[in-house]
Amino acid sequence: MVEFTSKPQKKSNSFTLIITAVLVVLILGVVLSFIYFQKTTPAKSGSTTVEVPGLLRPGNTDFEYYKTKILIEDVKAVLGISFNKARIAMISGTILNDGDRKLDALELHVTLYDVWGKVTKERTAFALRPRSGYSSKPMEPLERRRFSIGVESVEYYWDPKQISYEITGLRYQ
Repeated sequence: MVEFTSKPQKKSNSFTLIITAVLVVLILGVVLSFIYFQKTTPAKSGSTTVEVPGLLRPGNTDFEYYKTKILIEDVKAVLGISFNKARIAMISGTILNDGDRKLDALELHVTLYDVWGKVTKERTAFALRPRSGYSSKPMEPLERRRFSIGVESVEYYWDPKQISYEITGLRYQ
């Protein structure tokens, strides 16, 4: 009869201990850096607002003058369904800077209506925001640029043919 015997491995426990210590130090470093990052990053609330310093508002004579130089064209509204089955209205169009200065920021107030003409949803958002979007440069004079604004939780009877929009803020150079 054949009997198999195996020799015990002569691996030292110090090698296993060193590998374990290195892994623990790495995991601890990752956890501590994550905690540090969470403390230094400001918390995002549900209704985050974007602050653009130097934004001109209605009532300012410079706002009223340059507002007439901005044209919003080809505005269309489309209904979309998100992954969690929420109804989202996507409003898109083209901004034309018909003035003689660079347009840096443009804020629009969009109002959605239902089939009976009642207001169902309102949203104020930036159609053009400084240093963001596909082109982070300001709009040059006579330049056209596409924009889109999403409005979440749209009602069932929302009418995509009835939308209104107005310029509520702008900044130019």
